[in-house]
Amino acid sequence: MSREALLSLMKRKKDLETQIEQHGLVLRANNIGMNEPLVDDDGYPLSNVDVVAVRNARHAIICLQNDRKAIMKQIENGMTQVFEQERSTNANGQESRQQQQPMEVDDAGVANAPLEPFAVVERVDPGQLADRMGITVGDKVLQVGTVTARNFQTMLQVQSVIQNMQGRSLRLVVRKPNNDKDVVIEVNLTRGSRLGIFMKLIGA
Repeated sequence: MSREALLSLMKRKKDLETQIEQHGLVLRANNIGMNEPLVDDDGYPLSNVDVVAVRNARHAIICLQNDRKAIMKQIENGMTQVFEQERSTNANGQESRQQQQPMEVDDAGVANAPLEPFAVVERVDPGQLADRMGITVGDKVLQVGTVTARNFQTMLQVQSVIQNMQGRSLRLVVRKPNNDKDVVIEVNLTRGSRLGIFMKLIGA
């Protein structure tokens, strides 16, 4: 997959999310969600709800969410492909070969790879996964799943990777500001769990 194709997928995902939000406005206007019944106890349509509009909005949201899920999977696969393509291209130079050496991790879980930070942790929600794994405000982010400084483009890219790793193990590499050690963290993102980490671009 080309970088252009990947960017097109990310734009498509954003468009889908915009459409989902627009249909969600119909539900909010009727003060109803995705699952509440549209009839009263006697089986008659609710008089204070535009039943047809709500049904159409619900159906559209379900279809769009399915499309979004499929797009996110394509984005994850595409990011991996683009990263591998760029790594293969850059490997022709001596400096690039050095940068692409496999990550070495010692017994304490400290990474020695030449990764570079692309973001910094701005907030960590107490009690959530990131907090329990020892991630703190000020940590520099070097890797989130398949995303590194080499292939990072937008925070949406990072968000997509995290969402796609639900139910699986997510690899994080952060640099501690107090000792400049690069620490590898494997986070098990069980279904419904929250990472609870908020980051911003370096220098932002």
